[in-house]
Amino acid sequence: MNKVIYFSRGGNTKKVADAIAAGIGVQAEEVTKNPVVKGADTLFVGGALYADGIASKLKTFLAGIDEGDVKKVVVFSTSTSGNTALSKIKSILDEKNIPVSDTEFYCKGSFLFSNKGRPNAEDLKAAEDFAKNNI
Repeated sequence: MNKVIYFSRGGNTKKVADAIAAGIGVQAEEVTKNPVVKGADTLFVGGALYADGIASKLKTFLAGIDEGDVKKVVVFSTSTSGNTALSKIKSILDEKNIPVSDTEFYCKGSFLFSNKGRPNAEDLKAAEDFAKNNI
């Protein structure tokens, strides 16, 4: 079983989560809905960077995952700056001995006048392909 979990304030990460989910044939789930991840072979976790950090709701969700709940985590993220969420998510899960892939998916997200139109159709196709190649 594979899962896609995300947190998105502005909708950019949700678009990518939905594309990743489509790539592996599942539904993306928002962290605030308290998704169950126990038994996941691959857990795709997505979040944007806000002022160089991940949202507290995503941090809380990650803190609730226990060693043995998932076999591996694959990170995806969006931001306007080009910085990714991998190191932030990995640092939380490393403390719990949860394996996190060094391979991640990242694309720019739009905010106000920055990166208008992103993620675009090309980004979403790349996210779908990334998912297929990382389960």
